Amino acid sequence: MWRIFPLLLCFYAVLSSGTSSDDDRRWLVSLIDLVELDYQDQCNQRAEATWEELLGNEKILSLKVLLEQDKAFGIFSSKQKMDVKSAFTSQALAADDDVLRRRVKLLLQPGDTLLETEQWIRLVTFADTALNRLRFAGDYNCGVTVNCTLRELHNAIAREQDEEKLRLMKASWDRHLPDFTEYLNKILPLLRNASKENLYDSVEEYWDSLAEYEGAMLTAREIWDHVRPLYLKLHKYVSLKLKGVDEVGKPLPIHLLRSLNGDDWSNLIESLLPTHPDIYQKLHANLQLKDVSGLNAFKEANKLLKQLNLGEIPSEILKESAFNGTCPPTIVDWCEPNRMRFVSCKDVSIQNYMDAHETAMKIKYKITTGLHSNNTYVLREAPRYSAIYEAVPGFVSLLSLNPHTLERAGLYPLNRFNYNQNHNRLVLQLIIALRDLPKLNYYIAADEWRLDVLMGKIPYHKINESWSEFRKNFSLIESSNSDILGSAHVLSNKPYIGNFLGLILKYQVYQSFAEELRSDDSDLIQHVSENNQRLIDAMMQGYGTPWPEMVSDLLAKRENGLEYTGLTDYFRLLDEYLDNQLDPTSENTIEEYVEPPIEVPPQENEIPEESPLPKPENNEEEQENAIKTHDNINENIIDTEDDHNYKLETSTVGVLEIKNPLAAGDQTEPTNVKEASYNIYWWVGVAVAIAIVVILVAIIARKRHNHRKQLERQRRQNSRA
Repeated sequence: MWRIFPLLLCFYAVLSSGTSSDDDRRWLVSLIDLVELDYQDQCNQRAEATWEELLGNEKILSLKVLLEQDKAFGIFSSKQKMDVKSAFTSQALAADDDVLRRRVKLLLQPGDTLLETEQWIRLVTFADTALNRLRFAGDYNCGVTVNCTLRELHNAIAREQDEEKLRLMKASWDRHLPDFTEYLNKILPLLRNASKENLYDSVEEYWDSLAEYEGAMLTAREIWDHVRPLYLKLHKYVSLKLKGVDEVGKPLPIHLLRSLNGDDWSNLIESLLPTHPDIYQKLHANLQLKDVSGLNAFKEANKLLKQLNLGEIPSEILKESAFNGTCPPTIVDWCEPNRMRFVSCKDVSIQNYMDAHETAMKIKYKITTGLHSNNTYVLREAPRYSAIYEAVPGFVSLLSLNPHTLERAGLYPLNRFNYNQNHNRLVLQLIIALRDLPKLNYYIAADEWRLDVLMGKIPYHKINESWSEFRKNFSLIESSNSDILGSAHVLSNKPYIGNFLGLILKYQVYQSFAEELRSDDSDLIQHVSENNQRLIDAMMQGYGTPWPEMVSDLLAKRENGLEYTGLTDYFRLLDEYLDNQLDPTSENTIEEYVEPPIEVPPQENEIPEESPLPKPENNEEEQENAIKTHDNINENIIDTEDDHNYKLETSTVGVLEIKNPLAAGDQTEPTNVKEASYNIYWWVGVAVAIAIVVILVAIIARKRHNHRKQLERQRRQNSRA
């Protein structure tokens, strides 16, 4: 019944209007308001079904509910498009009516939901069923266990070293993928129909329109041509470390990458570390010791958001989210401000730590957009792929490994980082490159292969094996023919172009802030917090403005479009290191490594030892200065003819350093033994201190005695005179 009141207002507006054009506009605005409210209801119902399905609550029933909601959404969206189209006339919009024009366009071209009802149902049934089976299958091969869950499979692949076991793990996942032939014959061709319903001549043009970037695929190809050399160097380095010099440049089996579809090589990091991986070892150990996983990882992400002066995720979202699922996290949005939840995992790893920061920023992005989008559904939740929505959270994930962030989180001390800045930056760049470069390659490979199939570039008799062949040539990875169907984007016929452009843009955002620093040692986190308005402005606009129009302001007027240089500049040290590893004669070398001092944790009542000063070089100028200083000091000293007694004073520093010998040894000793040892040292220290005081008193007495003798001799000489 509550829908009737806005409808009555709509009729009242029409009856009380003065001109025909005003009537058309009022009618259109009222209709769109109602349509967006109905969209929000649909979103709410689908979110409830999705949440239940992700949690696995009565998974058969929840899948059925989700399918029914998804089917109904397509029918609803198509009907709403027709209603808006019938109400829209050229007289309804004024020349300066940009917001209304934007809302109309987004509602008239909602994407794949314009498919015919039977085709839409076929698409969502295929995708939802396949994802449900992958998520909740319990018979994966985890090496030791042959009946395990998807989460256990991910963990087993990350740790396994045996090549044959890795192959069997990957094969057990492949067996749960949907039928590849059905996908090629019945699902992928629906993209042609969707592009026609949205009034585009080709799928590539249709995807470009969804990404709202003219020539998006062409731009992606050009950017990839410049990034590809770095990807190939990383691939060769991985081959060198895993297979030896003879395999460099040859395709790698996907299971050796410890990844199910080869889009993330982070699990290889410990096999690829350079000679001095101090920062990785301590970071990894501290994440384990502090249990930075699940909720704790998101609490750390909240701290960084607060340091960046962007605000925190509301506590209600954290309390209502689940941490017993799989990673990376999945966000469920009810399309209402502040009403979101996510499903994540409790596994500790650097990639999960970074994923938590990226997910937290995506949630904050959605909240900010919801509060500043004229409170309309379509300007918050448009069916478009925004590179800025991908870039800003991705930028925060880069900041999660910033030295100052690690220092504040207690994960790696900044003073230790400064000993070998280039080495430590190299290790961090390697960690991030293993995460981002394979993703970039996978995004463009998945889109290019689908376009090639749809455009008939692949002979029909080779089409069933075309993905594995394409991946071998494009990515130098040996994959199965069907593992591309492990991607939710591919199952749902969604393009990756928005993700690709967003990944490129995040490095441009990073570069725009980093170039404003006075030096590489400056606190980038503090600088971003003081200059974060351009991030906030971009989030506030949401989908009210096409994202390419916001790039210039986001980058502080430095660039108007997407450039590859932000990424290649970020990985400069890694690029040089890979050159050196692949070609030992290369002149690109990283500066010599300096071993940081061993850190001994201070004990209770311990006087900390001062850091030793560096010894000056033995040059003539410094020797001359030292002699002058020594002469000046001696002018103020009474010669007692007992210089050897001064040597006793230099031993006091060592005496005052009371150490507990059990601290670094056996921690299982009883407490009373430790207290006894401490008492012994305390009494020894007191005794030595008393001895020093006695010696000093003796020295002073001796000085006074010699001084009296000298005065007596002078008095006698004067009396004789």
